[in-house]
Amino acid sequence: MCKVLIFGCVAAVVLMSAAYGAPLTKTQKAARLEASIDDLGLLKNIDNNFLDFYTPNDRQECNYTTLACFLKELEVLKQDLEEDKQRPVINIKKNLEDFMDPNFSNPTCKKCEANEKKKFPEFHQEMTRFLQSMQK
Repeated sequence: MCKVLIFGCVAAVVLMSAAYGAPLTKTQKAARLEASIDDLGLLKNIDNNFLDFYTPNDRQECNYTTLACFLKELEVLKQDLEEDKQRPVINIKKNLEDFMDPNFSNPTCKKCEANEKKKFPEFHQEMTRFLQSMQK
């Protein structure tokens, strides 16, 4: 009885670690990027010209820090939105969280706060371009 219980626990741990630790396939990445771009499109007409957002414009070697900055700034936007308009932001963050690498470190990449502050329409446009560049 004890062996069965131990085996069951070990099997559950193995299955959970396989499910949560498995990298995304190209198809899954493409689908999540497309869904994020679609959700970002839903935010296009948000009337938010009073907040400034740090807007990265780094491309190739700083993808992780650029993405982290965009997601951090989306959190600022989410806090400013009414609850019924937050869903696209939540979806974007959820779809893109697996693209992040917590161990990434490149001293040549700018910190988020070192980027230029822009109004939401420009921030939105830059983030859309960035996500489209990740599709390639």
